[in-house]
Amino acid sequence: MNKSGGRGFLSKWLSVISNLFRAKSVEYTYVELRELENVFTLIILGSFIGLPSPPTNISLRLLPYMAREIVVSSSVSARLDDMLAEMAGLFEVT
Repeated sequence: MNKSGGRGFLSKWLSVISNLFRAKSVEYTYVELRELENVFTLIILGSFIGLPSPPTNISLRLLPYMAREIVVSSSVSARLDDMLAEMAGLFEVT
């Protein structure tokens, strides 16, 4: 095998690995965004489950912007029975 053939294979292999890491990092960023949105919802609507909440006027002003989060939170709570299993599935733990 000549030197240029080995370098070509190595550069293709490194390109594939680089693309894989980029794809996974984007996926993890989306998961982190989803969890931050959940935390934001808990901060704003935490009084429903007994957490201290911000002043009512601030919560009411932010409520129109939270319509999507309320729908997402209700659907997640309906299907979520094991958070550890969901996180293990995300990180592909077998």
